[in-house]
Formats: sequence, structure tokens, C-alpha cells
Amino acid sequence: MEKKHLKDFDILLKGQLTVNLPITVLMIFVFFGLAEFTDFSFFRNVTISFIFGWISWGVLVRNWILWAKKNDVSDERLLKIGKPGLLVWSIHTIETVTKKNKYPWI
Repeated sequence: MEKKHLKDFDILLKGQLTVNLPITVLMIFVFFGLAEFTDFSFFRNVTISFIFGWISWGVLVRNWILWAKKNDVSDERLLKIGKPGLLVWSIHTIETVTKKNKYPWI
């Protein structure tokens, strides 16, 4: 079966719905959960929410990159789409997943 050629919009939409949306929702829930059930400061709530978001990003963006590679999207195209979509920041992030088979924590 021949793979269909994905449009840039489809790749970006998949990334937004599977990476950025869940992370945003998670960070909001963590922040307000901490605000409601703890006496932590605003700064501590933001910091803890950021840490949860960062860890989640490492896992979810890896899945998105692997999905894109499975659909024959080149590293350069993935960077071109992912950078303005706030999914990846450099080619290093993509290469960490594709060549080193690791999670891109930084």
C-alpha cells in the first residue's frame, strides 16, 4: 500500500493536537490544582507546572517525530514545520529522536 503524501498543515495539526494541546491542558490543571490544594506561592506553582509540561513535551514530541518519520517526512521539513509551531527548536531535537533513539529533554 502506498503512503499518501502529507501536507504541511496535516503535520502541524497533528503536532498541535498531540503535543501542544495536551501539554497546555496539563500545565493549567497542575497550576490550578496546586493553587487550590496547596499553599505554594504563585512562582512555585508556575515552576512545578513548567516541569510537568517539559517532561510531557519530551515524551509527546518524540511520538510526533516518530509518527512523522514513519510517514516519510524529512528532518528538514519537520524542522521547518515544527519550529514556528513551537514543537521543536532545532534539528538537534529531531536527530536526538531519530538517530540516537532518545527522548529530547533539552
